Amino acid sequence: MFEVRKAKRQRRPLKISIEGLSGSGKTFSALRLAFAMKRAGIGKKIVVADSENESAGLYDGVQMDGEKWEYEVCPIPHTAQHPVGYAECYEYLVGAGFDIVIFDSLSHAWHGAMEKVDTYARANRGDKFGGWAQVTPEQRKMLTTMTDPRSHCIATMRVKSEYERIDDAGKTKIKKVGMKTDQRENTEYEFDAVIRLEVENHAARVEKVRGCTAMDGKTCDHPGPTFWKPLFDWWLSAEPVDAAVSPEDQHRRLLNAAKTLPDLATVWGAIPKVLQSRLADDKDRRKAALASKVKVPATAGAKALPGLPDDDDALFPAGARVGD
Repeated sequence: MFEVRKAKRQRRPLKISIEGLSGSGKTFSALRLAFAMKRAGIGKKIVVADSENESAGLYDGVQMDGEKWEYEVCPIPHTAQHPVGYAECYEYLVGAGFDIVIFDSLSHAWHGAMEKVDTYARANRGDKFGGWAQVTPEQRKMLTTMTDPRSHCIATMRVKSEYERIDDAGKTKIKKVGMKTDQRENTEYEFDAVIRLEVENHAARVEKVRGCTAMDGKTCDHPGPTFWKPLFDWWLSAEPVDAAVSPEDQHRRLLNAAKTLPDLATVWGAIPKVLQSRLADDKDRRKAALASKVKVPATAGAKALPGLPDDDDALFPAGARVGD
């Protein structure tokens, strides 16, 4: 289950959050970043998972940084604007071969999560705790799915606003300022880089970055390829991930490395459903091999081994056994 090995920096997919007020340029900046990544050889196929009333398509054909923008969009219907729907959308897009996935906007997943809690509370005498007991694991799974190693992911997030008085050359002005991100608290911890945009001059500020110290605290107006170049150079200088090892093969290796039936069940539960159907035979072979090591011939009065159900259905529920 545990393994100690030498640290090695590899080209794991970039996970970037772009947050800001309405009008700060989140969608445009996310697309500009995606096309800069593609030109640098960091990803090949761009798609926008759009929950903003299909507004992402408005940038089709834009001429920017020496090229014409052409990309795919995948509208997220209102019925899927919640953590489960976003996770399913990511699975669908990665399965379709997209390796630069933009979610615009991740805030709608949070709105859907809160709506689900409210719906549960209305049906259960105001019990919001029960609603959060359902939604919290779904939120966690969404973030785990979106930040997995199968695709680069750029997520835009809205920012809640307030107004404050400022002094401008002796004159008092009212300025709209961004406050907390419109997502669950601490969501930013899941991303490699967090960029805050301001409405004025579409100014960008790096609020957080992992590994690439040259990007730490970096600022600029209208962030473009020059702004992102230190991040790209840092990523490209890392050791390439073995391209011969596909996500399917990676999961196959984990299945074969499982030491116990509970370990195998844990590995199986973490495999995306889109891959489970192709790995069901591998899982069953490993399960049979592990079962043969621990099961003993039945004798009169024999008891089941502690912690190991006689029926493996307790470990592998029917609903999780895609290939059964």
